Amino acid sequence: MRSSRCAAALFLMVQPALWSQPEPRMPAWLQPYPGATVQTTTAKSLVESSYTAAAKPEAVIDHYRKLFEAENLPFVPNFDGMGTVVRAAAAECDLMVSIRAANPGSSVRVDCSGGPAPSTTWSAVPDANPGIPGRAGSRAVARPVSPRLAWDEESHKQRVKELNIHPVYQDAPAPPLVWPAWLVHINGRKLATQAGVDRASHEYLKSTYVTSEPMTALHLFYGDLLKANGYPVHSSELSTGQTISGIVQNANGHVEGHNYPNGHPGPYTEIHVSYRRSHLNDPITVELKFTTYAFKAPPPFDP
Repeated sequence: MRSSRCAAALFLMVQPALWSQPEPRMPAWLQPYPGATVQTTTAKSLVESSYTAAAKPEAVIDHYRKLFEAENLPFVPNFDGMGTVVRAAAAECDLMVSIRAANPGSSVRVDCSGGPAPSTTWSAVPDANPGIPGRAGSRAVARPVSPRLAWDEESHKQRVKELNIHPVYQDAPAPPLVWPAWLVHINGRKLATQAGVDRASHEYLKSTYVTSEPMTALHLFYGDLLKANGYPVHSSELSTGQTISGIVQNANGHVEGHNYPNGHPGPYTEIHVSYRRSHLNDPITVELKFTTYAFKAPPPFDP
């Protein structure tokens, strides 16, 4: 009798291993935004549909809200830094709807993964005190096991890896400290530079000159120059203040841009151009500074 009990327990314990995940199927009720042409791809454990809708993201989000509510599914939109993502566990599969702004309209991707959840199976574990005199001996204790939970965890990890959500970065040295040939005087003349190191140990090159050009002309010239050469302007100011002479006029300003030669995040260079005067109608002092920055990689994500 005891051997038959052990055999039954062993049989029950291996049942989850025999279960295989059904292939997913996109829910029939999950219709795309009206008028869209859908492209669908199917893998062993994933069905993915994508399309472009001629409507703003707000309208597309409202479309899916109504579909989810009609199926009594919770609709919880979240912003992921690029667009809106909605996740839900439908009867047919696990859903992820991604909605992003596009030109024109919206870009939509719907992922259906995991397939329908199987019914709960049971596993058996031996008695904690088998064969001890006075005890009941080895017996099967039924405990619920959900194969879907284990599969979902693996599916999630695989999807995170495929989408490169948590990339692993490497340290990288600063770009070469070479003054850009296009970074010139407002009249187009090349500039003499001198090297230095700031308080944070970042190396830089600097150039200074004096001009009688209007400050507004300097501001526009260098802003356009940075943008045209791969340095998007992220900081800019033109201040109208009171100079020492007591007259309100353009007293100082600056424009600054960054360039990531290997993409963001990573090592980068910074160009900072400042201009200032101290007295009414004085010539303007222009200072240009070119600084390079190494990249210190963050620690890998530990789920």
